[in-house]
Amino acid sequence: MPCKNEINNIKWTIDSILESKNHLKCEIIVVDDASTDGSTEFLKSYISEDKYRDIILIKTNNIGLSATKNLGAKAAKGKYLFFFDAHIKVPDMWADDLINTLEKGKASLVAPCISDISNISSAGYGQTWNDKFKITWLSKKPKEGDEIPLAGGAALGITREAFDRIGGFDHLFQVWGKEDEEICLKAWLYGYRIVINPDVIVQHLFRKKFPYKVDVANVTYNTICLACSHFEIDRLKKVMDIARRDYYFFTAAREINKNSGLILSQRNKYMKERIYDDEYFFKKFNVLF
Repeated sequence: MPCKNEINNIKWTIDSILESKNHLKCEIIVVDDASTDGSTEFLKSYISEDKYRDIILIKTNNIGLSATKNLGAKAAKGKYLFFFDAHIKVPDMWADDLINTLEKGKASLVAPCISDISNISSAGYGQTWNDKFKITWLSKKPKEGDEIPLAGGAALGITREAFDRIGGFDHLFQVWGKEDEEICLKAWLYGYRIVINPDVIVQHLFRKKFPYKVDVANVTYNTICLACSHFEIDRLKKVMDIARRDYYFFTAAREINKNSGLILSQRNKYMKERIYDDEYFFKKFNVLF
């Protein structure tokens, strides 16, 4: 669970996980990426609240969301990894049911339904891209085990084997944005499958603003980095055409240029190791971009 300035949310999120009933055991790892509001101080209050004693707390210094998640995964001991936002509520049996769906479907990634915590009837069953390369939620309820293009970032499960094979979340991303889309796309291109259990409903707090600074340039940079790492030339050009309309394009482009050698090396690695090209993904899910 990555955390940055979540003082109003992370405690009730952790309580929800601790109080949920599951047959399977899980460990909770919180990676606090330089919070300035004392978000995780309560985890040190073992005397008054002993229930938090076994939670692993890792402190980092503004390394960004992708790196935070990768660091948490590195510390984890389990066969399955679940990445949760620090502002969600889980139902009973979430772990048992999601892993059962994963195993029954012979898949490697699994997602629950994501609902708005203030309006549980508002539900999304995974995500896809539209013809402008923008994220849209899938609103039609699927069957358990159905494949989805992309998992909503609030809650995502993946086997340790798949996570390690694809290299985790993008190591070149900045601050926030596109990290969940990238890992899902990459998993599909490496030959792994993402399935959903629509009956496991994770409630998510959709915030109107970030509790820390996120520049549009960071998101634009991550978008271009994703495209440079995975897309063939024609589709990469389409992404660049969209990005150029962004006011912060030149700021993002300078960062891309600075990291161009690393991005090219990453692209070459993916092209060599993956089973499918990006056209496979876009045709499979009828994404018209």
